[in-house]
Amino acid sequence: MERPKRKKLKPNIKFNQEIVVCAKSPSECSGCKECCELIELFYYPFDGKNIKECFKNDERRR
Repeated sequence: MERPKRKKLKPNIKFNQEIVVCAKSPSECSGCKECCELIELFYYPFDGKNIKECFKNDERRR
C-alpha cells in the first residue's frame, strides 16, 4: 500500500500561554495587534474510509 504524499501547512498561530487562541492562513490573517508565530506543519491526508476506521477504533478504546 502506497502512502500518500504529505502536505504542508503554514498557519499563523497566536498563543495565550500554552493555549492556541487563533490559527489562520497568512492570506486570511488580518494582522493582529499582538504578534503571531508562523509555524510549518506537515500531515498525511486520509481518505474517508481511513478516517472512519480511525474514529471506530477510538470509540472502542473508550
